[in-house]
Amino acid sequence: MKKLALTAVAGFVATALTAAAVVPAAGDTKVHTKRLVSHDIASHSLGAKTFAGTAVDRHAGHIVGYDSFTGHFYPKLDRGDIWDSLALKNGTINVVVHFKGNASVFSGRILNGTGKFKGITGTVTARTATHNSDKTFITLTYHF
Repeated sequence: MKKLALTAVAGFVATALTAAAVVPAAGDTKVHTKRLVSHDIASHSLGAKTFAGTAVDRHAGHIVGYDSFTGHFYPKLDRGDIWDSLALKNGTINVVVHFKGNASVFSGRILNGTGKFKGITGTVTARTATHNSDKTFITLTYHF
């Protein structure tokens, strides 16, 4: 279970988020896409089915923010959830990502944001790197 948790965390951190289609709200026709590469800094188990960790986020090789995440496994359902807060310049974006089994691609939704990202809605997709378990590719697709 711990290995699965660490794999999921590493997968999330190393995953590229692929964006699903986002329908803009009335009056806002601009859809934004933000792509990040997240590198796991540290993570640890908080119990048999729960974990937490931090990561550094880069874009084009430059550090653009940090994120803090927690996750919980539901072994009987063969699924889990990861809650992530991405601290970027001028604000934060909070997301929840769902995963099933040992999947390498996860999808979820943007819950809310602060600062520049206040009023944000959209989707998040993450993909774990196959060759580097502490690297995740994240794609946020959103509008205000």
